[in-house]
Amino acid sequence: MSLLKEKIIGSAMQIFSQKGYAATSIQDIANDCGIAKGSLYKFFASKEDLLVEVYRHRTQAMFEESNRIKSDPALSPRERFVLQTHRQFEFFLEFKYSIKDFYELPMNEDGVFSKFLKQMRSQMLINFAELMISVYGPEVEKNKWDLIALYSGILKEYMIMTTLISSPFNYDRMANFVVDRMDEMAAGIKKSIQEPILDADVMTQFVASGMRGCHVPAGEQLHATLSKLMATIQELQVTNARRAELHEAAHLLQEEAADERPRMVLVRALIGLLQSQHELVATASQLERLYESKRAKLLT
Repeated sequence: MSLLKEKIIGSAMQIFSQKGYAATSIQDIANDCGIAKGSLYKFFASKEDLLVEVYRHRTQAMFEESNRIKSDPALSPRERFVLQTHRQFEFFLEFKYSIKDFYELPMNEDGVFSKFLKQMRSQMLINFAELMISVYGPEVEKNKWDLIALYSGILKEYMIMTTLISSPFNYDRMANFVVDRMDEMAAGIKKSIQEPILDADVMTQFVASGMRGCHVPAGEQLHATLSKLMATIQELQVTNARRAELHEAAHLLQEEAADERPRMVLVRALIGLLQSQHELVATASQLERLYESKRAKLLT
């Protein structure tokens, strides 16, 4: 990276943090660097491109630090978990926008920044998945996405509180507290017989789509979930008559999925039938959400 480009990124990082993205102009950054605005455009085609580079610069440093922690043989898996959690808080502190400014960021579905955020989210999820398995073992493989959702939610809420409350926080203590809570939840999940809320196949598809900078189309999610349903029914330890009944319900749901306007009364009845088989409750509930989402889009 050229010295001038690095200087532009450093300037943008500082001014975005001070003034917010919306209030910062390209001219502000050019003036701070002591260059003409046209010289800045030689490196970045737009303010949004510059914002992406600023975020990329920061997140790359975070991921490099995460990899360093993961590869430190002197640390136990749990110690790595605490350190990486602490690093998440530090990253947020080093480069944060106010809540108001965050909602002013360019979030056009097909925009450069939106695609970058999807890629960053997917990379974070991949890192968190590796982390959960390394700390809690292969026993949580089935439920790792639920654990990740709980972990991400806790981090997010604490980060928001540090923005809204002008009071000092002990981030080392906070990181240890969060990991203690994750230990408790992981222990509970290992004992639980409930099916995971977040389906592994759907989440794998979601992460892969995010790495490409796009959303998983709702139709693809519905198709994948129905395929999983059919495969699960085939493996059930039930009578042939019961399996045939469940198969028929699944086939009817496939037909409704292919219809532009699925009949929701029929869909709900079929899902209710599937939920009467306890092994299918989680998948059937997921299908219900996908059909309701499809219905909502038709009404808008």
